[in-house]
Amino acid sequence: MDNPLLRPSELPYELPDFAGLREEHFLPAFEAAMAVDLACVRAVLADPGPPTFENTVEALERGGLDLDRVESVFFTLTAAHNTPGVQRIYEELAPRLAEHRADFTLNKELYARVRAVDRKDLQPWQVRVLDEYVSWFRASGVELSLDEQRRLREINDELSALSIRYGNGLIREVNASAVVVDDPAELDGMSPEDIEAAASAAAEHGRPGRWLLTPTLSTVQPVLSVLTNRGLRRRIHLAAVNRGTGAHGGEGSQSELDLLPVAARIAELRAEQAVLLGYRSHGDQVMTGTTAPSPEAVHEMLESVTGPAVRNALEERAELEELAGHALEAWDWPFWAERLRRERFSVDAAGLREHFELESVLEHGIFRTARELYGLVFTERHDLRGYLPQVRVWEVTDDDGDGVGLFLGDWFTRPTKQGGAWMNALVHQNRLAGQRPVVVNNANFARPPAGRPKLLTLDEVVTVFHEFGHALHGLLSDVHLPSFSGTKVPRDFVEYPSQVHEMWVLHPDVAPHYTRHHRTGEPLPERTLDGLRAATAHGQGFRTVEYLAATCLDLAWHGLEDPARLPDPRTVEPDALARAGVDVHGIAPRYRTGYFKHIFAGGYSAGYYSYLWAEILDADTAQWFTAHGGLTRENGRRFAEEVLSRGNETAPMEAFEALLGRRPHLSALLERRGLRPREEFVHRPRGPRAGPRGR
Repeated sequence: MDNPLLRPSELPYELPDFAGLREEHFLPAFEAAMAVDLACVRAVLADPGPPTFENTVEALERGGLDLDRVESVFFTLTAAHNTPGVQRIYEELAPRLAEHRADFTLNKELYARVRAVDRKDLQPWQVRVLDEYVSWFRASGVELSLDEQRRLREINDELSALSIRYGNGLIREVNASAVVVDDPAELDGMSPEDIEAAASAAAEHGRPGRWLLTPTLSTVQPVLSVLTNRGLRRRIHLAAVNRGTGAHGGEGSQSELDLLPVAARIAELRAEQAVLLGYRSHGDQVMTGTTAPSPEAVHEMLESVTGPAVRNALEERAELEELAGHALEAWDWPFWAERLRRERFSVDAAGLREHFELESVLEHGIFRTARELYGLVFTERHDLRGYLPQVRVWEVTDDDGDGVGLFLGDWFTRPTKQGGAWMNALVHQNRLAGQRPVVVNNANFARPPAGRPKLLTLDEVVTVFHEFGHALHGLLSDVHLPSFSGTKVPRDFVEYPSQVHEMWVLHPDVAPHYTRHHRTGEPLPERTLDGLRAATAHGQGFRTVEYLAATCLDLAWHGLEDPARLPDPRTVEPDALARAGVDVHGIAPRYRTGYFKHIFAGGYSAGYYSYLWAEILDADTAQWFTAHGGLTRENGRRFAEEVLSRGNETAPMEAFEALLGRRPHLSALLERRGLRPREEFVHRPRGPRAGPRGR
């Protein structure tokens, strides 16, 4: 078989040859790549020479290059184009891949060789890599007895299968929660462009003459902020919150699958795994491998924010109820919050979209910002193709015209795509093999009718800037080893660079360049931009509480210390919210158990707190940028040099402290969110973390 995955691509920057790639290529490619990986392990162990960094760590990294290539392509597709064929392959592949990883990480002889590597004369980055490898083996269970390892393999196999089952089921649930509207009068408040897009979506799904409102993965649906019909808003909200609950969905449920038992079983197995590995809970296990000092420090941080956030949320609700003239339900809050912003700050969300056209946000927003900060130039390559025709490809070069890598953009929703927005790497930058980065940004924007521009909401603009921050983290990586490249950093640090780049959305040096009317070219008036900036702190009580509620739900599921005492999955949420003091009427968690992909099928288990933890660093850094002149090449050089280029070959908090010259604290975050603090929170250092997240 002429399998394009069995060799490095000859396309620019090793862009995978998607034109020649077929689904039947994946299983043979995985089998060949895993065989190469294990052959490398045998060769390393057979080397008669004393263990060195080069003949052990670098040799293992080189042996994993084939598997990294195949995994990067395949797992990009499981998220972005998860066809029935890809799902079947994943279901067959998952236990074999889990076994392969266990054969590597549980190899006691290999672990002993890594520990025996001579550290004399190693560079600091090599010492860190070696420490991370040792910690990684330990955290994977290499020091367990053979019987314990056997049980660990069984747990890992079942967890892998359950995660796939949850993720695949959730794609179906998100599609099933789309709301069909028969009467166009119910769509009052939506823009003509969005109504036309809803009609096109309905026609594509075999319902001509109707309107289909496609959901996002999170609880609050953006359309709730504009729809005047309260009954339709209620239908949309109930369809969203009942996803993944099956027959128990209740009124308004369109749920077909009950994913709660799957989630509960995942939590139960993770708890057993943690106890087996010597941790109190899965949360304790996960946080051993992060920048957070301890689970207690995470809870301390959350508690520091919770009181101010709830107070603000209650004040916001009272204000909105006075405006609405009735008690607020969850489906009312976004609508009346938008009404208040329009009246108080002269901010009209519908009108703003005329100034937030996707092409302008790309060309004059994120690309221009990258050019000003980092000297990067983005040139669209129509001769290169992604995994689908609608995926666009840009070549990235530096000031001198030298190639940096490729950036791919996949912006629109489709039935085979998971919800939300994310970044993937198809090729990880590394000096070992001389590979330059190829990264992908994905979003789930509703596709506009043919020939029409895509107009974004402000929240969608923020998403573009956020995900582009992840992309820059991958593009500007400058590390030696692929396992430590770009965004392969601790989970509670990976969101830091992406959240920093959100600061440019309304920045005076950035916003005027992309916020031009898509037809007339007229700039968005400065008074409107000022209103938007003033409005950013408004509603932060709601947004913080919905986030904290999801975070508490995550920590409740993964704080389980006794796997034999699994709680009823339908009581976990109300108990967790009440215990944390975030059970505010009208505010549902940003994600609930039935559709919390981040923690049950997305790598964020016991780590959803990361967004707020990273925002502490982000808010501090935004103030640093402002104090040093904002959008300047020197600031970009410093941020790239100290943070973006480092990957995980430098301890993340060391990178942060090298940039700011001090440890982070909470005041900048509270100021940004308009929250009144009770006391200051100071980050405290911790000991060595648990090691790499995987090869």
